[in-house]
Amino acid sequence: MRIPEHWIGGKWILFHEQLDNPVALTRTIGDRNITILVEPVHSGFLHACTPDDIAKVLRLLPPQHTEGINLVVLRQPKRKERILSPVWGRLQYYSEIQQYRGVAIHIEAHPTNGTASWEKSLSPDNAQELARLVEDGHQLISERRRYVLHMTPESIRATQLYRTLPHEVGHYVDYLNTIGADDDDELFWSKPSRDKEAFAHRYAREFWECEKKAGSIPFQRILDEEVLTAEGLSLSWFAHHNNPDAADT
Repeated sequence: MRIPEHWIGGKWILFHEQLDNPVALTRTIGDRNITILVEPVHSGFLHACTPDDIAKVLRLLPPQHTEGINLVVLRQPKRKERILSPVWGRLQYYSEIQQYRGVAIHIEAHPTNGTASWEKSLSPDNAQELARLVEDGHQLISERRRYVLHMTPESIRATQLYRTLPHEVGHYVDYLNTIGADDDDELFWSKPSRDKEAFAHRYAREFWECEKKAGSIPFQRILDEEVLTAEGLSLSWFAHHNNPDAADT
């Protein structure tokens, strides 16, 4: 089993660049606009972070760290993607999605009350990640042979908004710092993945600690039905559902 990708118009289209009927909107971050693409969700899924949640967090970050980010994508993963490549989010250093292109941060829709299993023989990295997830508010149940993480819309939002989003910005900052003024990215791509992840985790942790101390986060979900409707979005994409696999493809 593999995730299908497609050759279209003379180039490969990666699976996370294949969106079904996304709605495009803009938000002002500093002195520039970014595009946010929102893909409709399947029944039982939601986008835990709203476009205005995301814009607010990006405005809290240093402008020089976000000025090169062109797109934020709220996407609905398909069944194979959730099985073979489950993520909270990802950074694409260059992406082309329909007529939109540039550096893109993807944030994945999740089941409103999903679970995830972890083997009890955890590596140090996995043990640290599990601890971070518990800190985000997910409930951890210890069973005989595994850990089961129970998620809620609130805990998903905490993970994606306050940790995943700045984590992906951290990857971009690491990229900029590594290539330097010469704009030579060979050194960055040769860096060990573990070093890249350590930088991004540290960046997200420092963001959380600084902004929490300042009282900027956490904040209430920004969900204005009138604004969403005017922009062509559906409130149901951001609301709680049942039957998480009912319309999955």
